[in-house]
Amino acid sequence: MSTGTAGQAVGFGLAGKQEERITVLDEHLQQWSAIQTVRAAGLAVEEVRRAYLECSGDSDELGVYGYLCGLVMLPLERRNLLAHTINGLLDSSGSLVDGAHYSDERATLDSGYDDYLRRLVLSPDGYDFTAPPAGDHSTSTQQGASHDEGRGKTSALEDAEFRRCHALHETGLLESGAEERFDRITRDAREHFGVSSSSIALITADAQVIKSVVGPIGQDLPRDLALCARTIERDRTLVIPDAGSDPAWRDHPLVADGPEVRFYAGHPVSTAEGWRIGSLCIIDDRPRRFTEEDEVHLRRFAAQVQLELWA
Repeated sequence: MSTGTAGQAVGFGLAGKQEERITVLDEHLQQWSAIQTVRAAGLAVEEVRRAYLECSGDSDELGVYGYLCGLVMLPLERRNLLAHTINGLLDSSGSLVDGAHYSDERATLDSGYDDYLRRLVLSPDGYDFTAPPAGDHSTSTQQGASHDEGRGKTSALEDAEFRRCHALHETGLLESGAEERFDRITRDAREHFGVSSSSIALITADAQVIKSVVGPIGQDLPRDLALCARTIERDRTLVIPDAGSDPAWRDHPLVADGPEVRFYAGHPVSTAEGWRIGSLCIIDDRPRRFTEEDEVHLRRFAAQVQLELWA
């Protein structure tokens, strides 16, 4: 593992004029560090999971998979043990990749890997919370580039979209039809949230293809009409509490006509390589509140879908 470049100190720290040390690392930053390390080192998630289970005896496969794809959060002790597992794998392989960070300086020093952890730069130039994680090659909707930069971005986005679609076709999901392993998840999601419909949608170059649906709302559509196509644009949960009164959505054909969607919440699902190929969503024909706890539960259902994809 790398010991850092010139001008960077090992351990936790802030970039710029202040050289204050971080005593407790934000849980999301720690998760980001673990995901970056696993992807940069080319570690198989299954390999990490096996090594983690050997250390902990914990059989929660979904927790490990979900954490490493950014869908669920682990308690502090389990985050540190998983970071230690990852760093042990890097050390045993002689990898030069920067290691996964621990929750605080004491845990870092106790780990024995403190000399291998680069400084975390928390400046806008050095760390961008809005940027996709390493390995996430999916398309983006960022705007504001110059004309030349815009042309370059267009070419890059076209290439990324081609590769995203290739990754989707490589899964074989488009040809395999309905599968009970996915229908079970959509049934559980619909029952948990008490909504009219739940579905898993795959997004091709020009269409939404429904892999699984429970309820009356959810059908194959042209991509430009599909709400799930909007969901995969970014690595986040898309929530529309009341589409009928939301200026951004009230004129959408699925809201103004057809099924008259009023509530939508969806989270993207990705291949192990980071390509966002579809989403798990819940839909209702009446407005609903959707709390942060609800979002966590939706991401957990999406993690189950990803676990099936990766398996």
